[in-house]
Amino acid sequence: MGIRKYEIDTDNPQMLSDEAIIRLNALNDRPIDYSDIPRSTPEELRAGRLLAIEMRKKQMFSLRLKKTTIEWWKSLGEGYTSIMARLLDEATRHPEWVKKCL
Repeated sequence: MGIRKYEIDTDNPQMLSDEAIIRLNALNDRPIDYSDIPRSTPEELRAGRLLAIEMRKKQMFSLRLKKTTIEWWKSLGEGYTSIMARLLDEATRHPEWVKKCL
């Protein structure tokens, strides 16, 4: 058995209710019962590891942007391309953002 720690992001606009936070915090020191989870075979573990590696791979992508847009992103400093990538990833979970730009 293991201990699961929950981190609650209180800056999140979709913040949990006070009651939900209290219930989650009560679980912090409670062990998890793994007895109903079947053991994984070495083949299943290997397949899971390969899938995780494949999911982390990134693909190169080229994009044409206005010079002022590129300058703005570069003004964010080192790691600005990672920020751009995270924003695009987040946009896939928020189709309403994309609709605003169509």
